[in-house]
Formats: sequence, C-alpha cells, structure tokens
Amino acid sequence: MMVQGVSINEMISQSMKVLTKPAVATFEEFERHGGQREATIYVMVAAAISAAVSLVFGLLNGIVAALLAGVLGFIMPIVGFYIFTFLVFYIGKQQGGTGSQDEVFYSMALFVAPIQAVSGAVSAIPLLNCLALPATLALGIYQIYLGYLATRSSMNLDQNKAIITLVLAFIAQILIAAVIGAIFAAI
Repeated sequence: MMVQGVSINEMISQSMKVLTKPAVATFEEFERHGGQREATIYVMVAAAISAAVSLVFGLLNGIVAALLAGVLGFIMPIVGFYIFTFLVFYIGKQQGGTGSQDEVFYSMALFVAPIQAVSGAVSAIPLLNCLALPATLALGIYQIYLGYLATRSSMNLDQNKAIITLVLAFIAQILIAAVIGAIFAAI
C-alpha cells in the first residue's frame, strides 16, 4: 500500500523487524530508509486507524462525542510524536549526538506507529481497554526500551547520554502538555 509515495508495507516490514529483534543494530539498518516525511505519513496512518476506532465506539456516547473522539484520536498522537521526536533530536544534539532529524523521526516512527495503532484502537473500545490494561502497560514499558534503542542509534549516543536525552525529553513533553492544557482550559 502506497500513501503519498510512501510504501506503508515496507515500513510495516521494517517495524516488524524492529519490534521482534530490538537492537541498536536493527535501528541502524533502517534509519536512512526514510525521513521526516515518511515518518509523518506512517504515524498519520496509525493515528487514523486508532481515530477510526475511537469514532466508531464514540458513537455510543453520541455524535458530538464521536466526532471529538475521532478528531482528538487523530491529532493528539501526531502532535505528541512531533513534540517528543523534536525534543529527542534537540536534546540529543546538546548531548553530542550526531544524528540527523530525518534519522530520528524515521527510527522513532518504526515503533511508535504500530504500537499507537494497536494501543489506540484497543483503548477506544469500552471494556476491552480495561481487560487489556496489563498488556497496554507492558507495551508502554517496551516502547520506552525501543525509544532508548532508537535514540542510541539515530543520535549515535552512548548508553548514559541516550538515557539522559529520553528522560529530559519526557519531562519537557510533560511540561509542554501542561502548558498547552492550561491554555486550552483558560479558553
């Protein structure tokens, strides 16, 4: 399947390898196969999957709730991906990383998109989201590990600097989300 000239099937194949054989070398193998454009399209496809499920199950609460769930289910994962990935790139550069923005975006998208599609779809389904909570938490922990590997690979950082980069990016993302949330609450 091609979306805007991006082979989603190829990216899914790369994602499967990254997810089943996680290692810095695995990310190194694919980090130059695409860039920010391909990563964005891949994350948008994953967000569209979870948004579609949110929209369908949001109908249980009415049309307005469904539309809101669908729109937010599409926009929030993309915004979150962009903010976090830019932070990893910026902070990684401050830590002496030599990777490019394209390498960081593509490496992160290889694991974020499939996990987002699955966890977003599952969390949108009432009752199933409660039953799947342990698996969702396990996926979250696994995602942190994959983020560590992707950061080491794409930014060419050692172990400690990759950990520092991820922790600082996570804290900064929380602060940014709090500020954005406060602005929306004030409006």
